[in-house]
Amino acid sequence: MKELIDYIRYHGVISTIRDTSDDIYVWIDIYQKEMYKDKNGMDRTNLSFFSARIYKEYFHKTNLQVGNEIYVIGIPKGYVDKNNLRQNYIHVLEINGITINKIPNDDYWNGKKIEKEIPTPEEQKEFEELLKEFM
Repeated sequence: MKELIDYIRYHGVISTIRDTSDDIYVWIDIYQKEMYKDKNGMDRTNLSFFSARIYKEYFHKTNLQVGNEIYVIGIPKGYVDKNNLRQNYIHVLEINGITINKIPNDDYWNGKKIEKEIPTPEEQKEFEELLKEFM
């Protein structure tokens, strides 16, 4: 069975940017406001948050700041932290229309799983023979 990849699309406003906690990534917290009336007719606001992770080299090209609107597309990821709490985030593949074309550490390229096949010694020898024509 071919592996399926789920994507998340999330639009909101940047509430925090953390670019000193990691050498490779910038962590962005994004929020959305849901406005509604409660059972008594009072206006209420419900905030929902999501974190996103993007390579530093790409983030610094975006000029995004706290308070800016942001639209990200990415792969949902998660881990259990040192306090044994589940942490979820989006590994960003696109941010405000900018495609991230770097291979993340999780063997994906532009959201597609990289198939790993190590060539046999016979295949390696065949490749070497084919390459000799170009050398």
